[in-house]
Amino acid sequence: MRNTSPEQQQDPVTMVAFHRALGEHADSLKTYATRMLGDPIAAEDIAQDAFLALYRHLHQVPIAAFRPWLFRVARNLCLDQIRRRKFKLSLFRDLQKDDEQPLALADADTAPPDQVAETREANQAIDAAIRELPAKFREAFQLCEVEGLSYEDAAAILGCPVKTVSTRLFRARQRFKSLVSRLIKV
Repeated sequence: MRNTSPEQQQDPVTMVAFHRALGEHADSLKTYATRMLGDPIAAEDIAQDAFLALYRHLHQVPIAAFRPWLFRVARNLCLDQIRRRKFKLSLFRDLQKDDEQPLALADADTAPPDQVAETREANQAIDAAIRELPAKFREAFQLCEVEGLSYEDAAAILGCPVKTVSTRLFRARQRFKSLVSRLIKV
């Protein structure tokens, strides 16, 4: 029997689809994991592990299901990491860095300073509001509102009925709206 690499064993159509998924979903997967974990470096590892898992299971995952499958794997990896964190002692808390979110303006260098500051404050308020949502609402909100997944895909990722996603999303939107209005004093 010939020794072949896993890539040589995959058909070309599947490999093209895998590379397309890598290009299309890597950033949103990292963003999703960063919002769940609050750590962009760990989030990058989670995204890489999710794509590695997809690569290992290419023959089992239909091409149309790559995106929800990736998000489900990333979610499970994030939840595992969160569980592990709960059992570890937090030593050196004062050494943890305060990560700044990237500015949403395309030309932050040429924008007026007051506009840059307003955008930064709004981004921080939005991120804070998302973090304050209860976990089950936050997950539905992130998947549907932030990542743009359908209710069906979110249900598959969360392992619950579509109606549950709909209910959680409704409640998350209500809470998000009140949190943002409280954080951004208009």
